[in-house]
Amino acid sequence: MPGFLWSLELGIWNFVEDAMTRRGQILFFVPAFLLFFVFVLLPSTQTLIDSFYSHDATQRHFVGTLYYRYAITDPRFHQSLNNNLIYLLWTLLFEVAVGLALAVGLEKNSRFNHFLRVAFFSPAVLSMVVVGLVFGFMFKDGVGLLPGMLNQSRALVTISAISGWASAGFFMVIFLAGLANIPDEILEAARLEGASGWQTFWRIKLPLLKEVIYVALLICFTGAFKAFDLFWVLLPNQDHTSIVSTLLVKEVIKFDNKGYGSTLAVILTVLVLLTVALVISAGNLWLRREKGRLVSTAFGQAGGMK
Repeated sequence: MPGFLWSLELGIWNFVEDAMTRRGQILFFVPAFLLFFVFVLLPSTQTLIDSFYSHDATQRHFVGTLYYRYAITDPRFHQSLNNNLIYLLWTLLFEVAVGLALAVGLEKNSRFNHFLRVAFFSPAVLSMVVVGLVFGFMFKDGVGLLPGMLNQSRALVTISAISGWASAGFFMVIFLAGLANIPDEILEAARLEGASGWQTFWRIKLPLLKEVIYVALLICFTGAFKAFDLFWVLLPNQDHTSIVSTLLVKEVIKFDNKGYGSTLAVILTVLVLLTVALVISAGNLWLRREKGRLVSTAFGQAGGMK
């Protein structure tokens, strides 16, 4: 039996050693690349190609950039994009800001706080379709507890608040992880200096959470452009709350306009990629400025010592 265990352990180490070689790395990379190629790259390429064709029942016709030019002047696309931007701003409040407030309020380790953490995080594990169905029944005219919350003037704010209810706990966990990484020595020094709770948060915790906030903003921005479930479940047939993702689905399914729907999908993808690029660029710029400030401070202190 000891000999078998020794042989098994030796075989495991040999496998790990082989996996760390270039051939082993290629073997691990190929399955992931195949999945990416089949389920992401091929459909995306086909969607891009379809955006340059008009489709009928039997054949398709090349129309070039006709659908892209039409999207520039399409008032429905303008309204959908505007709704996306408004939804993004509201989700910054209901998801990121509320998640940060929950994390700060529940930072201390206690049984009651642990219970509240679980309670606030539990909606994040639910499907957005289920969440939309439950709140849709609550807001249904005539039978719901809060009718009228999905009318034209309140719909975007209501859907954003529902999204915040479902996602704030997720951001709370992200910020709790960031707060847990703040050294206790820094907080203790602030306490000994007589700093209040607000001063400690504003001048110590928040600056040290900048990288975590950067990640949270990246998730929030991309999620706002990729939103679909709540809008489709709660208001599937109302154009005043349509966003780009629901508009493109309507074009393909309801109006059988595959070419224009593919064009909107390409535009939406570009918007998401541009958002990611802007957030990453802003984060890198901030990091470079912080490093430059620290270096200049260090040189200034060294010069003062001389």
